[in-house]
Amino acid sequence: METVTLIEAHLQDCQGIEPALRSKAEARFVKELQCQFPSEQALVEAWEAWSSAAEGADEINPGQEQLARSWLKAFERARFAGFRDIAVEEAFFEVKLH
Repeated sequence: METVTLIEAHLQDCQGIEPALRSKAEARFVKELQCQFPSEQALVEAWEAWSSAAEGADEINPGQEQLARSWLKAFERARFAGFRDIAVEEAFFEVKLH
Protein backbone atom coordinates (compact mmCIF):
# COMPACT_ATOMS: atom_id res chain seq x y z
CA MET A 1 0.00 0.00 0.00
CA GLU A 2 1.41 3.38 -1.00
CA THR A 3 1.50 6.12 1.59
CA VAL A 4 0.59 9.64 0.62
CA THR A 5 2.67 12.50 1.94
CA LEU A 6 0.78 15.65 2.66
CA ILE A 7 2.72 18.75 1.68
CA GLU A 8 1.71 21.94 3.39
CA ALA A 9 3.00 25.38 2.50
CA HIS A 10 2.14 28.36 4.66
CA LEU A 11 2.85 31.92 3.59
CA GLN A 12 4.49 33.66 6.56
CA ASP A 13 5.12 37.32 7.42
CA CYS A 14 2.59 38.53 4.89
CA GLN A 15 0.09 40.52 6.94
CA GLY A 16 -2.82 42.19 5.19
CA ILE A 17 -3.01 39.78 2.27
CA GLU A 18 -6.50 38.64 1.32
CA PRO A 19 -7.18 35.05 2.41
CA ALA A 20 -8.11 33.97 -1.14
CA LEU A 21 -4.86 35.39 -2.52
CA ARG A 22 -2.86 33.69 0.25
CA SER A 23 -4.56 30.38 -0.47
CA LYS A 24 -3.86 30.64 -4.21
CA ALA A 25 -0.21 31.50 -3.56
CA GLU A 26 0.21 28.50 -1.25
CA ALA A 27 -1.49 26.20 -3.77
CA ARG A 28 0.73 27.44 -6.62
CA PHE A 29 3.79 26.89 -4.44
CA VAL A 30 2.82 23.29 -3.61
CA LYS A 31 1.86 22.47 -7.20
CA GLU A 32 5.15 23.78 -8.58
CA LEU A 33 7.14 21.98 -5.89
CA GLN A 34 5.44 18.70 -6.77
CA CYS A 35 6.09 19.27 -10.49
CA GLN A 36 9.83 19.52 -9.86
CA PHE A 37 10.16 15.86 -8.82
CA PRO A 38 9.35 12.69 -10.76
CA SER A 39 7.58 11.14 -7.78
CA GLU A 40 6.43 11.82 -4.27
CA GLN A 41 9.24 9.60 -3.00
CA ALA A 42 11.84 11.70 -4.84
CA LEU A 43 10.40 14.86 -3.26
CA VAL A 44 10.52 13.34 0.23
CA GLU A 45 14.09 12.09 -0.25
CA ALA A 46 15.24 15.51 -1.44
CA TRP A 47 13.54 17.23 1.50
CA GLU A 48 15.11 14.78 3.96
CA ALA A 49 18.57 15.29 2.45
CA TRP A 50 18.15 19.06 2.62
CA SER A 51 16.89 18.86 6.22
CA SER A 52 19.89 16.78 7.28
CA ALA A 53 22.30 19.17 5.62
CA ALA A 54 20.53 22.23 7.05
CA GLU A 55 20.63 20.78 10.55
CA GLY A 56 24.38 20.41 10.29
CA ALA A 57 24.71 16.69 9.75
CA ASP A 58 28.35 15.73 10.29
CA GLU A 59 28.68 14.03 6.95
CA ILE A 60 26.56 13.81 3.88
CA ASN A 61 27.56 11.77 0.87
CA PRO A 62 27.64 13.16 -2.67
CA GLY A 63 24.26 11.61 -3.45
CA GLN A 64 22.66 13.31 -0.46
CA GLU A 65 24.32 16.57 -1.41
CA GLN A 66 22.86 16.32 -4.91
CA LEU A 67 19.41 15.59 -3.45
CA ALA A 68 19.69 18.57 -1.10
CA ARG A 69 20.63 20.81 -4.01
CA SER A 70 17.65 19.52 -5.99
CA TRP A 71 15.41 20.52 -3.09
CA LEU A 72 16.86 24.03 -3.07
CA LYS A 73 16.36 24.40 -6.81
CA ALA A 74 12.79 23.10 -6.62
CA PHE A 75 12.03 25.32 -3.62
CA GLU A 76 13.25 28.40 -5.49
CA ARG A 77 11.08 27.63 -8.50
CA ALA A 78 8.09 26.99 -6.22
CA ARG A 79 8.76 30.23 -4.34
CA PHE A 80 8.81 32.15 -7.61
CA ALA A 81 5.50 30.57 -8.67
CA GLY A 82 3.92 31.20 -5.27
CA PHE A 83 4.84 34.88 -5.23
CA ARG A 84 3.56 35.50 -8.74
CA ASP A 85 1.14 38.45 -8.63
CA ILE A 86 2.04 39.23 -5.01
CA ALA A 87 4.22 42.20 -4.11
CA VAL A 88 5.86 41.35 -0.79
CA GLU A 89 9.30 41.89 0.66
CA GLU A 90 9.67 39.91 3.86
CA ALA A 91 7.27 37.02 3.23
CA PHE A 92 8.39 33.41 2.92
CA PHE A 93 6.91 29.95 2.54
CA GLU A 94 7.15 27.47 5.38
CA VAL A 95 6.95 23.86 4.20
CA LYS A 96 5.86 20.85 6.21
CA LEU A 97 5.68 17.23 5.08
CA HIS A 98 3.42 14.78 6.89
